[in-house]
Amino acid sequence: MRADRLMSALLLLQARGQMTGRELALKLEVSERTVHRDMEALSTAGVPVFAMRGARGGWQIDEDWRTQVPGLDEAELRALLMAQPRTLGDKRLAAAADRAIGKLMAALPPSLRETASSIRDRLYIDTTGWRGTTENLSMLAIVQDAVAQDRKLQFWYWRAGKERVERTVDPLGLIAKGSTWYLYAGTDRGNRTYRISRMEDAKLLDEPSVRPQNFNLEAAWKISAEEFRDEVNREIEAARLAYAARQEAERRAAQEIEIAREVQARLFPQRLPPIPSLDYAGVCIQARKVGGDYYDFLDLGAQRVGLVIGDIAGKGIAGALLMANLQANLRGQLARVLDQPHRLLQAVNQLFHENTAENAYATLIFAEYDDNAQMLRYANCGHLPALLLRCNGDIDRLHSTCTVLGLFKDWECQAREVCLLPGDTLILYTDGVTEACNDQGEEFGEERLANALRRHRKLCAKELLGATVDEVKRFSPEEQQDDITMIVARCLETDQQLLFRQTV
Repeated sequence: MRADRLMSALLLLQARGQMTGRELALKLEVSERTVHRDMEALSTAGVPVFAMRGARGGWQIDEDWRTQVPGLDEAELRALLMAQPRTLGDKRLAAAADRAIGKLMAALPPSLRETASSIRDRLYIDTTGWRGTTENLSMLAIVQDAVAQDRKLQFWYWRAGKERVERTVDPLGLIAKGSTWYLYAGTDRGNRTYRISRMEDAKLLDEPSVRPQNFNLEAAWKISAEEFRDEVNREIEAARLAYAARQEAERRAAQEIEIAREVQARLFPQRLPPIPSLDYAGVCIQARKVGGDYYDFLDLGAQRVGLVIGDIAGKGIAGALLMANLQANLRGQLARVLDQPHRLLQAVNQLFHENTAENAYATLIFAEYDDNAQMLRYANCGHLPALLLRCNGDIDRLHSTCTVLGLFKDWECQAREVCLLPGDTLILYTDGVTEACNDQGEEFGEERLANALRRHRKLCAKELLGATVDEVKRFSPEEQQDDITMIVARCLETDQQLLFRQTV
């Protein structure tokens, strides 16, 4: 409207004394021709506005015509102008404040006007955060109206826990803290503080709000802020105690896991029964501190040794406990059926079935090697096929002879026999070897395992085992996902065989 524009032009001239037509046009967002007409209108209305010609010309208002604000000293002016941050973040309120400041500047005498301009040059309000975010103040205008008009306010509010609730309140006052605005309001549950940026769909109600007598917003806010600080301090202390408790629990858990690791390490074979015609070794590299893979060497007497490898259905502590249970059953029944492996495994299956959960089971290979006959008698209970690298380079696979241990009460076991010749190499392993993956998702697989066995066949059993493990780890260099367990056994030439061969 032209009246508003004329008032704005007058205020600008009162504040600055003299402005060019171009400066006025830019400020008023009109053309210089329109500015000229507006100046003529002001002059016709009796406002002493006149044109100044020349390079520094423009429009000027008579200095004696300006209004002064009585009783305002420099300290009061500085305090008033520095209070502008209270308009922070709200464009509508900021625009109104700028108009008010413009009127104030126009009414000041020249000495104070220069002071005021100097103060304004030293004050800048940056409403943006360092990460480019600002408070959402879209509801601030309607909240201001509710506070100013003493009317009830209804809105949806996002609580800190991300819960959206509807509220109807009696607005009591607005608080600006930094770049954040709050509504202090009365509710049927007492006075509450609401963050403006969490409000949605606010609307004024026709019902007047209820305002307590002698209500003091500053005092109420201080009490609320103190209660909030106390609550935050309590939450911080609770969080600190909870963190300390978690740290202690983790420390104890780690200590218990370490004890379990040491106990389980003692369950693996500590010595190898001496067998003249067999060079053998075993290893278990666990993905965690403890695991469910199992290998064992059992002294069966009469120059016989039992080679055992198993994989429990489970990992971590649960798998370790089942592994210990299986080992105890196996070693406990060994003396009763020393010469009958199939009966030994039947007894172990019965105990494992009775003493574990319904879904607990284990795959296992039990192989009995007879040094005198150089014969291997084995039972494969649902385990991966063992690989037997013959001295001529062929590979034999010792496949399953029966199902897994522990799932079925009625369980039958079959055993098979295979003759070993000097130079033959046997490897028993768990799926942590063949299922180790590289970056492309490829598994190490049986073929790579067989090729590693061929490449390192001339090494002794312990060195062959180490070389094979190294190949698996190079193939799968990332974090180990499953236990890697292997037994390697190489048949050696006996003294009698050596003497016979030399004689022939």
